[in-house]
Amino acid sequence: MRVSELIDILRDKPSDAEIEIAFVTPVDDDANEIVVNHFEVSAIFSATDDSVLLISGEDADVDELIDALEAGDELDGDDN
Repeated sequence: MRVSELIDILRDKPSDAEIEIAFVTPVDDDANEIVVNHFEVSAIFSATDDSVLLISGEDADVDELIDALEAGDELDGDDN
């Protein structure tokens, strides 16, 4: 998603509206079921002008991640 798309979506929302992220995952690859987990956005990190990372999690974990990112550490995992 591009920043402009997110801005367009949020433009008409009240400024005090809560922002959450919902992760949708299959229960089983063969089942027709899903699990939806909702998380509040705890922090935003932007290491470059062309990327923004929305971060959610326990406060201590979020702080540790922000510290690591500010120190230049790279995230493990896929770059989605």
